[in-house]
Amino acid sequence: MLKLTNVHKSFDKIEVLKGISLTVEKGSVTAIIGPSGAGKTTLLRCMNFLEKADSGNLEFDDIHVDLEKVSKKTMLEIRRKTAFVFQNYNLFANMTALENVMEGLVTARKVPKSVAKDKALKALEKVGLRDKADFYPSSLSGGQQQRVGIARAIAVNPEVILFDEPTSALDPELTDEVLSVIKQLASEGTTMVIVTHEMSFARDTADNVIFMEKGVIVEEDEATDIFTNPKNERTRQFLKI
Repeated sequence: MLKLTNVHKSFDKIEVLKGISLTVEKGSVTAIIGPSGAGKTTLLRCMNFLEKADSGNLEFDDIHVDLEKVSKKTMLEIRRKTAFVFQNYNLFANMTALENVMEGLVTARKVPKSVAKDKALKALEKVGLRDKADFYPSSLSGGQQQRVGIARAIAVNPEVILFDEPTSALDPELTDEVLSVIKQLASEGTTMVIVTHEMSFARDTADNVIFMEKGVIVEEDEATDIFTNPKNERTRQFLKI
């Protein structure tokens, strides 16, 4: 479904991604773990062109892209197949929860407002927040704001949802409410790629786990194997196995 081959990305001559290759199968959950500075978020952002990779290739369904030469039209086409859930919610403070979820549908996808409202309310209901539709972000907890962010992703009916450490900005007691929503999506067969520091969540929810460090994939395997019998010594050190 989604395949990256030999992806490179540098910032100010510092190479952050050093030839990353990976495949995300339809209906799977892929967790990306590793220490800070490994390149995890940059990799995720390159998947839907929030960052533009310097080189490499991307395949998404029947789209084949040279990342160095990709056109704006193709970028937009791939973005429309994906949704991104940010660490810090990225909600519009002057919009209600409902309006935040509707915004991408109305502005980016030109969905009529009446249809967008119906889709947004269904998405908010799915994350348990339909009763908060008219609340502004300032009146919501961090966990509720992140669930609005997930509802915004669900509403556009993407082929894959990309999560960038969705619980990193939350207090521990609010983390579970967000993870439970993601687990529900996983049980429904939603294709997801999740950068996370929640190891128990990755172990229990992901099909595949990628361990990254210093811009490369150190090890990649099924979650059960990574967490019970990692092959690489650095993986064992990181997981304290």
